[in-house]
Amino acid sequence: MDTVPTYGDANQNILEDVLFSKEKPATGKTIFFIETKCERSNLNYNILNFTAHNACGIESAALHHPTHDVYVLVACPTFRPQADPMIDAMLSYKNVKFRYVNLWRFAEGTIIEEWLKTEALFQSKYLMNNMSNLLRLLALYRYGGIYMDEDVIMFRSLKDESPNFMGAETEDSIGNSVIGMEPTGHGRLFSYMFLDDFKRNYSGNVWGYNGPDVLVRMMKVICGTNDVNLMRTDATRCLGIKVLNVTAFYEINWLERDNFFDETPKIVNETLTRLKKSYGMHTWNHVKTNWTQSVNSPSAYIQLVAKNCPKVFAATGKRFT
Repeated sequence: MDTVPTYGDANQNILEDVLFSKEKPATGKTIFFIETKCERSNLNYNILNFTAHNACGIESAALHHPTHDVYVLVACPTFRPQADPMIDAMLSYKNVKFRYVNLWRFAEGTIIEEWLKTEALFQSKYLMNNMSNLLRLLALYRYGGIYMDEDVIMFRSLKDESPNFMGAETEDSIGNSVIGMEPTGHGRLFSYMFLDDFKRNYSGNVWGYNGPDVLVRMMKVICGTNDVNLMRTDATRCLGIKVLNVTAFYEINWLERDNFFDETPKIVNETLTRLKKSYGMHTWNHVKTNWTQSVNSPSAYIQLVAKNCPKVFAATGKRFT
């Protein structure tokens, strides 16, 4: 039996289960973030905690999408501290909600439900990543809307974009850091197909196989071509799913990631210029980097977070963590 923290108004600070909460995600009008890294204390509850760079992604989504709900789904029972500058900064936006998501309950009534009981999902050296890959697909299947990784910083709204979309990561690959699916019609069918592929082709020890590769495999079927460039340039052949240009989210690729933090004027200007037509930037969390940077740095990254997550930026102090 879980032990409830005894300090503060504990019960009010335990995250509600998203399925049992009185307030539910707005169908087709919700942006989802998934948090699977659960750092349990000796109280058996995860303590909700965010670095500035992860909180920034959430704030930027809320800032640029005021008519959308922004749900952060945490994959273990979680306690929210009463006073935390990062969390308070995010919750200053009325559209931001933190909820617990129980994987087994969330999968009930879907094609994943029986497969989960085999425990194949847990035979993986990338378990947290694969849980995130699965939960984002389940969220889109249940509610439609948009999924975003926490390391995506948004610069502007996606409200005028096709409801069914994803972004090309390179000229021949598709990323799953930002995905949009409508809750009915083709969007619902596509979400089902992605879940079905995840289940049928699950390979727990191959990085990306159950993430971006799910989208690539199914888009080849949906679009009738193996050519990502054709998918990108001709949405009609893809039943209305739009594959956005690399510029949309992945203009700075993971090999160029240090350019975000470079303080050389030439690199700063080039980076900012390249990102002018982007919806946002993926900052490649999985690549090991010393994130901490002075808030007074002239880097492109610090300039962009100061503009697109101003409350988190103000809360972080002298170093952006």
